[in-house]
Amino acid sequence: MPGAVDAHVRFAQAVHMPMESILSLWRTMVLRLHPVWRGMLAVNAVYAVLGLVLLAPLPGIVFRLLLALSGETALSDQEIALFLVTPWGIAALILAATVLVAVAALTQASLLYLAAAGGRARNAVLFAFRRLVPILSVSVRLVVRVLALAIPFIALAAATAWLALSAHDINYYLAERPPVFWIAAVVIGLLLAVLAFLLVRKLIGWSLVLPLLLFANQGPASAFAESERLTRGKRALVLGAFAVWAAIAIALGAVVLALIDTLGDWIIPQLGDSLTLLVAVLGALVALWGLLSFLAGTINASAFAGVTLALADRLGAPLRTDFAAAPAPRPAARLPQLTTGRVAAVMAVVAGIAAATGMWLLGGIDVRDDVLVVAHRGAAGKAPENTLAAVRQAIRDRADWIEIDVQETADGEVVVVHDSDFMKLAGERLKVWDGTLAQIRRIDVGSWRGPRFAGEQVPTLREVLETVRGRAKLVIELKYYGHDQLLEQRVVDLVEAAGMADDVAIMSLQYHGVQKVRALRPEWRIGLLAAKAIGDLSRRDVDFLAVNQGMATAHFVHHAEAAGKPVFAWTINDPAALARVVAAGVSGVITDEPERMRGLLAERREMGSVELLLLRTALLFDRPPPARRYRDDSP
Repeated sequence: MPGAVDAHVRFAQAVHMPMESILSLWRTMVLRLHPVWRGMLAVNAVYAVLGLVLLAPLPGIVFRLLLALSGETALSDQEIALFLVTPWGIAALILAATVLVAVAALTQASLLYLAAAGGRARNAVLFAFRRLVPILSVSVRLVVRVLALAIPFIALAAATAWLALSAHDINYYLAERPPVFWIAAVVIGLLLAVLAFLLVRKLIGWSLVLPLLLFANQGPASAFAESERLTRGKRALVLGAFAVWAAIAIALGAVVLALIDTLGDWIIPQLGDSLTLLVAVLGALVALWGLLSFLAGTINASAFAGVTLALADRLGAPLRTDFAAAPAPRPAARLPQLTTGRVAAVMAVVAGIAAATGMWLLGGIDVRDDVLVVAHRGAAGKAPENTLAAVRQAIRDRADWIEIDVQETADGEVVVVHDSDFMKLAGERLKVWDGTLAQIRRIDVGSWRGPRFAGEQVPTLREVLETVRGRAKLVIELKYYGHDQLLEQRVVDLVEAAGMADDVAIMSLQYHGVQKVRALRPEWRIGLLAAKAIGDLSRRDVDFLAVNQGMATAHFVHHAEAAGKPVFAWTINDPAALARVVAAGVSGVITDEPERMRGLLAERREMGSVELLLLRTALLFDRPPPARRYRDDSP
């Protein structure tokens, strides 16, 4: 028993001592930052402006430049992965990551200067930019070191996924989650956990690189080595100090959102239907949110710099005394005297900002009357996907277009099916390209949805064309799994045999596929599907773009439509997603619920400006209603 008590006491002391050190370190940091808080605000304001105007676009510019040098104008989805393993892609990844790290390092360098030496914000910014070359060198080294550590684990995780989850179509594993899925998930999770542990250890070891580079005359290489030496055996202190910082940063963000939510919930119900008051109040709330977010960001960035410098001091880093010594305490500056003129000027500025922000909100609530509704794999929310039942349901639901997926069978028929096999739909291992039409016809692809759909078969493209003739238009997505033979030509022949070229559009995730259709029938409507992209998709030789809803921002949509490329967003199944993409200006939505989306669009057209303004503001604060869960929302 005494031994157990002693062990308990030793454990308590081991925990207590680092906590005391961490709290002491934070007290030192606060005392160091207090005299220079104005400079910290000014520095963060400078970098916020630089970030918006110059620094934030740099990674994208780097990527696009190297993309252009490689002979491409844009890449999407699988093309991105293939590009990233080429020399150009690796260079683009390293350079873009380096730019991002260097931007953060420049900001921290200026804040470290203020924390160490005080002075004016202008001097702090100049100090950082005069050391741009060594900061860039450190940034490159950091990116390369992190990639060198991460790539083996990422490769092992990818290999695990390939070995465990490649026997059947990936959508089967995602929808049904069989035991092998969980085994792979656990293995991949463990690999990523080990990677995270090693990265945290390394980043702790490198936490003093920047102050050593700036204030100890260390070169980039020696700064890494010296930082690792100083932090060796002190990881608990370093981790604890930054853990406190992370907790405060998260708490600040939550407090800002909670405050804005509370103010909105209290004020808005008092306004009634007054659009003028609503514009002013919502504009003020959004402006206040922006201001508080900036202040929270300033506190977080400044505290990070202060913690880093305090750790450097505590761990005995050989910093130059003219920089490292804390500035002498100064009395807090007095607030300006509140005269009537000054109060009026401040109120006028605040009112102007609120009004401008409110008018910006109001300008984003235009309602489009011509948003097209595209039924995803038929009305897949009501009937088994890609079946005649789903196609007929989409027609009853008055979809403008019906989207289906097509592949070739072993005997050259074009059938309507999304996955590479039938595991998700029927538990059948048969690959589409290995089966004849007769074999595929024997598979029941409807019973999973319910007894009402028992016996539903995989339809042919010919049957779907006959079903939609004169009743709806058809979007045919070409699916490629590496076994296509004459898919494009066969689709063209079937559409022309049905006399429906004017009522059909062709699209695919594979750009080379739609280009084959372009070569065969230059006048046909063709489109490119994309979930992710780098470069300018609007420069690709297509007539429309169908993108993941996350890509369908107002900037992307306006840029694409200015280039003559209407944008369709997928897969839109709930009111919040619909409101977002319609506000962004999309030409159409691809949905499992065409009837519901058509109804919501009609309701939106009947909304008044007050309701639309409230909806836009709610979406801005990311407060949408919960989304319904669908079995498969891939394109």
